[in-house]
Amino acid sequence: MKKNLKFLCLSLAIAAIACKKENVSTTSDDLSSANAKSSATIMTSTTVTTESALKTAISNAKAGDVITISGTIKLTSTLQCLNSGTSTSKINFTGGTLDCSGIASGWGVKVNGSYWNITNMTIKNAPDCGLVLQLGGNNYVYKVTTTGNGDSGLQIYNSSHDNFISYCTSTENYDTANSGENADGFACKLSAGKNNRFDHCTANHNSDDGWDLYGQPYTVTITNCVATNNGYGASGDGNGFKLGSAGQTVAHTVTSCTASYNKAHGYDGNGNTGHITTTGSGGTGNTLGLFYRIY
Repeated sequence: MKKNLKFLCLSLAIAAIACKKENVSTTSDDLSSANAKSSATIMTSTTVTTESALKTAISNAKAGDVITISGTIKLTSTLQCLNSGTSTSKINFTGGTLDCSGIASGWGVKVNGSYWNITNMTIKNAPDCGLVLQLGGNNYVYKVTTTGNGDSGLQIYNSSHDNFISYCTSTENYDTANSGENADGFACKLSAGKNNRFDHCTANHNSDDGWDLYGQPYTVTITNCVATNNGYGASGDGNGFKLGSAGQTVAHTVTSCTASYNKAHGYDGNGNTGHITTTGSGGTGNTLGLFYRIY
């Protein structure tokens, strides 16, 4: 009887120890899981059809979110993309048309954040530039059409850096107030940052230049792009690719591009004495000639 009692006590002790170890282990796992869940970013996908819903989604945007325009949204004030994604999880803004004709003055869309993917949309009829990348950087713009805007269709400006503009089209942009003097197809000028690139883009029938790099202090890379019929404004310069300005020594790179039927030159260094590379680039039908002031 004593032997059985000792055995029973020993068994109960072992069971108690086992239960104690199991409880500690489970509690640790639960805490780890809770911590992981609390630190995880919850990504959202939102489709919007109104200006109010769009601006709410954009103002709340965070890394990994997808914001999709369905149809056409008419803006009454500039759409401001101020938040930032991350290098591994960008903010995605895509689809539809932004009609900016309801804006009294100013740009259509302003991007001051970083790590945005802006894709597959049309931005039109802004009283000033259609799409401006003003601050931040590492943004990707793909298959965006900017048309009918009151200044340049797409402009990189004021320290914005490391942006990649790909397969975009900018056309029919005209600044009425200046008889077409300022509305370029694409502009990367007036103190934009480093490492901005354009690839497979088309600038057609804009009132000033196809591309304008006036006052741009850092190298811009342009590849596989086309500039045609630019300079139709009364005061527009009409170069296919304007590659700097007087007093600059900036080595811009233009590779495998075409400039044709522009009002002025196909490629104009515009006083920039930097070593501008125009490898594999050509064109035809430019009123004042193909290459001018390219050093």
